[in-house]
Amino acid sequence: MENKSNFTKAVKATIYLGEIPLDVYQTNDGKYHLHIESVTSAIDEKNRDLERFIKGKSEFALDFKGSNLNSFDKVRVEGDEVIIISIPVPLATSYWHYRSKNRNKKADAIVQACMRESVERRADSAFKVQRTESDYNKIFAGNYEEVLGENREEIKNRRLPGDDLYLPVEIN
Repeated sequence: MENKSNFTKAVKATIYLGEIPLDVYQTNDGKYHLHIESVTSAIDEKNRDLERFIKGKSEFALDFKGSNLNSFDKVRVEGDEVIIISIPVPLATSYWHYRSKNRNKKADAIVQACMRESVERRADSAFKVQRTESDYNKIFAGNYEEVLGENREEIKNRRLPGDDLYLPVEIN
């Protein structure tokens, strides 16, 4: 059995990107980490896909070269005996960005909705508009669905008249 002192202690919270849950952990140094399962399942990928991303040749993964999932902090959640592999937020966002560029529609929707929210939150601050976290999640969910809808429409527009006879709607 592994020594519990080898693990970083953290406090867990669940945050939402619209309706997408993400398990986030705050360590004693104040840094945030995400649970790998939350990051990959948000875009319907498996954990091993993130490992392949880290080991791959993408420019989005350059900051994480030489790493593997076991090189990241193992976190023991306070008040819980669960130990998870956490990943830094920059790795999660780089992974989603990479996946969005490689035709993962959910990753693309997350990336675009996050960018919109970032600008809108700053604009709200500049104009002294106050919204609740629930308001921001509703706005995010709307933006996410809008981008997914645009992606679906783009695929639909690429289909040829005969495609319906032999290809499912998801395939162009």
